[in-house]
Amino acid sequence: MTEEERLDRQYELRYRADYSARYHRRRATFLTNLDTILTLVTLAAGASAFGALVATSPTWISKIGAALVALISLAQVVLKLAPQGAAHAQWLKRWQSLQSEIVLTSLPTLEQVERWTREKDAIETECVGELRALTFDCEDATARAMGIAGRQHKIHWAQRILIHFGTFQQSFPLVAD
Repeated sequence: MTEEERLDRQYELRYRADYSARYHRRRATFLTNLDTILTLVTLAAGASAFGALVATSPTWISKIGAALVALISLAQVVLKLAPQGAAHAQWLKRWQSLQSEIVLTSLPTLEQVERWTREKDAIETECVGELRALTFDCEDATARAMGIAGRQHKIHWAQRILIHFGTFQQSFPLVAD
C-alpha cells in the first residue's frame, strides 16, 4: 500500500469514525433521556394511583395511573432503553478513541491502518442495527464539518421528528449544497 493509499484510507476511517461517534452520541443521549422521562412518568403515575386509592378520589384516576405504570414498565423492559443507551455510550467511547488516534497520526503506517480497520470492523459487527435516517443525518453533519461538498441528503421533517423511532422515509436523495 502506497503512502497516498494509506492517507486516503486514513481519511475514510476518520470520516467513518466521526459520523459513527455522532450517531452513537445521539442514540445514547436519546435512549438515556427517554428512559429517565419514562421512569419519572411511572413514578408520578404510581404515586397518583396510590393517592387515589387511599384518598377519596375518583377511581378513574387510579385506573389511568395503574395503566400508565403497567404500560411504561412493560415498554422499558421490552425495549431495554437503559441497556441500549449504555451500549451506545460504549460504542461512542470506542469510536471516539479510534477517531482521536486517527486524527493524531500524521503519516500512518500500514500496521496502523490495518489495526484501525480491524477496530472499525469489530465495532460495526457489535452494532448491527442502525437507523438509516439518523445515520444519514450524522453523516451529513460530518461532511459539513469536514468541508466535503455534495454529501447532504434530503430528510423530510416528519422523519426528523421520528428519527429515533425508526426509518420511515424510503429514499434519501442528495440535495445541492
